Amino acid sequence: MPVELMTQHDKDQLPPTLSKHAEDPQEAAWNKFLMKLTVTRTQASGNVDQANGIGLVGASHFGQEGTMGQQKMKTLTHLVVGGIPMTLRHNLWMELSNTEGIMEPGTYTHYLSMREQVDQSEIDAIAKDVPRTLTSVHQYYANQGDKRLKEVLVAFVGKYESLGYTQGLNTIAGYLCLAIPEDEHAFWMLCNMVDNFFPEGYFSRENNMIGPLADSVVLRSYVKEVLPQLAKHMDDLEIPHDHTIPLSWFFTAFSSALPENILMRVWDIWLCLPNQKTFLFNVALAILMQNVNGLLECENEGEYWSYLDNKCKVSGDAEWINELMKQAMLLRKRLDGVEERRALETKVLRKKRASTEALYSPDEDAGMQVE
Repeated sequence: MPVELMTQHDKDQLPPTLSKHAEDPQEAAWNKFLMKLTVTRTQASGNVDQANGIGLVGASHFGQEGTMGQQKMKTLTHLVVGGIPMTLRHNLWMELSNTEGIMEPGTYTHYLSMREQVDQSEIDAIAKDVPRTLTSVHQYYANQGDKRLKEVLVAFVGKYESLGYTQGLNTIAGYLCLAIPEDEHAFWMLCNMVDNFFPEGYFSRENNMIGPLADSVVLRSYVKEVLPQLAKHMDDLEIPHDHTIPLSWFFTAFSSALPENILMRVWDIWLCLPNQKTFLFNVALAILMQNVNGLLECENEGEYWSYLDNKCKVSGDAEWINELMKQAMLLRKRLDGVEERRALETKVLRKKRASTEALYSPDEDAGMQVE
């Protein structure tokens, strides 16, 4: 439990460092949209249960509804970009990310039961990171988020023995536990993200951060195209292309870098809209665009990293967040081809690493014979 809660005397008075969710102005618009969808489906089918059986939104059926479906998708996109109310994120994330489609009922309990077979060092690493996760988010602790997070991560390493536990998964899973009250659903959402929203092998021990490094190189190529002055300044400061931004930005899907109110908005789009699985690049570039003047004033590499870690503007009022989301969405056409570029850079980095390992791991006996 965070120290803020341990020292709390009045249970009705939250410490200033902790916050509860404020009323979401988007909720009325969402409720109106969802009610209209329900009425339309009920009228078409004549059966309420059948109308509700295709999901809260039923977006997978929009493509079969012609012009009406296109209009529904347009409205849905507008609402998602504007932000999904926290009360709806559980159901909408599960449906629109197709997590419901990959769930295997009963297997979550099975993976939890495998904890005795999991390497103890993995369990120890999880136990060490869990207490340090989301320490300033009241609702997370109020709902026993630390206990739930540990269970989700233990089940995860039980399912993905070849991956194991990687530091950074705790913040991703922590925010999933915050938004999704059912542990089993949070677990499957995490699995879906790892399997389908991150590139293959992103969290693999064997790849050892190749994925985030390649993504950083790809981002740099877009910085050069969209912000050439900043790209030149990065080169002048000798900022490596594979460290254009903190690797944690991509590796944790921004969960270790952005405040909750911004992160949830990013994930709304990333998880729920079609063809947005590379949206994290849009967000990273939009943040650099928002902070370009400050970054151009950095006089050395140390100042550059200090700015990104401490001074980078990644928090603000609703208007600023809306502007960031709008700018990130407008970058869709400029960032076309991300998957092709990241596949190429991943291949290049793997070859470089293989060459380096071969160079610095000579056969000792062969070396002695040469001498």
